[in-house]
Amino acid sequence: MRKQNIVVGAVAVIFGLGIIMLSRDMPLFDESGMLGERFWPFCLAWLFIGLGVLQLINVYQQRAAGDTSVDLSSAPVRKAYWVAGLMGVYAIALCYGGFIASSLVLIPIVMRIMGEKRPWFLGVSSVLIVACIYIAFTMIFNSPLPESMFSE
Repeated sequence: MRKQNIVVGAVAVIFGLGIIMLSRDMPLFDESGMLGERFWPFCLAWLFIGLGVLQLINVYQQRAAGDTSVDLSSAPVRKAYWVAGLMGVYAIALCYGGFIASSLVLIPIVMRIMGEKRPWFLGVSSVLIVACIYIAFTMIFNSPLPESMFSE
């Protein structure tokens, strides 16, 4: 498992560096001081690099502590597989349903997979999360969120 973790960490660092290299000609901020085309890819690139470095550090710390095996068929890992598949469906749903509708469906499903059982909490937290994201991106960052292709 250690070799796979090293590969994942190295690929994350290389992917982050690739994003930085490919977006180097884009402006970080535009003429009026608003966020430019490069801002979010640049942030994500550094996130990939940081997570890759942390993955590599974790591999070397675990080597010192001794090898540990991972059961890839355990319940938590199966939950991660479900959520990963759900993210693929969500990416497609963003095109057809837009951000608001897709997220209002996705968030409670993911919370339910992770063990939350109170229906009122699922509903209220989903609406609040979507509202906060919508306000942050559309009003503060002046960055549009995906809209439904049917609303065009």
